[in-house]
Amino acid sequence: MTSFVKSWAAALALTVMTSGAAFAQPANDEATKEAYIKQGEVVFNDYCSACHGANGEGGSGPALAKNGFVNGRAAVINQVLFGATDHGMPPFAPVLTDEQVAQVATYIRNSWGNKAGIVLPRSVELRRTETSN
Repeated sequence: MTSFVKSWAAALALTVMTSGAAFAQPANDEATKEAYIKQGEVVFNDYCSACHGANGEGGSGPALAKNGFVNGRAAVINQVLFGATDHGMPPFAPVLTDEQVAQVATYIRNSWGNKAGIVLPRSVELRRTETSN
C-alpha cells in the first residue's frame, strides 16, 4: 500500500509540473494587485492619459472614472488589445505585452472610484490566442 501511495504521489507531482501549474500566474492577492496597479499607472500615463485624461476624467476618449464598463474584465482586455477604431481608440495588442495589458487594465479597474479585481497576464494571453485563430 505504501508503494502505491508513493507512486500515486509521484505521478500526481509529474502531472502538475507538466500541466503548466509550475508556471502559474502570480497569486491573486492584494500585494500582487497593488503591484499591478502601481505599474499599470505607468503604462496608463505612457499610452492612455492623453486621450482619457490623467485622472480618468476623459478627453478625446471617454471618461474611465466611475465607469461601469471597466468592471467587465473581458471588456477591458478587449478594448485595450483591439481598440475601438470606430471611436478613435487604437489597438494596443501590437505595442503592449500581456503583462502590460494586465497591469493597465487592473489600474483602470481600481482607480477613480472603480473597484474591481486584478487582471492577470494569462487572461490577456488567452484572449490574444482566441482571436488569432
